[in-house]
Amino acid sequence: MEIGETLRQLREAQNLGLRETASMVGILPTYLSRIERGKEHPPKPETIKAIARVLAADPDVLFRLCPSTDPEIVTLLKSRPKVLELLRLVMEKELTDEQIFTVNPTHLLLRQDC
Repeated sequence: MEIGETLRQLREAQNLGLRETASMVGILPTYLSRIERGKEHPPKPETIKAIARVLAADPDVLFRLCPSTDPEIVTLLKSRPKVLELLRLVMEKELTDEQIFTVNPTHLLLRQDC
């Protein structure tokens, strides 16, 4: 599912009109309409966060629907290479969400050769 389609579903589920939602977010209704119809590139991170706040949605879910990445995540990964290394190990080991929260990162790094 694309971000535009998701935004429209969230907005309609709350019985919010396009103009009303755009006004609360601080963007033009035509811009929101173009996003919802997939005629516009995904909005800036600040706009996604504002839309999420208005629609009571998880901004992380909306970011995952965008082809671009949240700049805060990019900054974190650039400034902390070990975080990126850990993410790669999680992907390589194909850990489930439950396993991620119970795994000892040191143990995972030590067993990298297995």
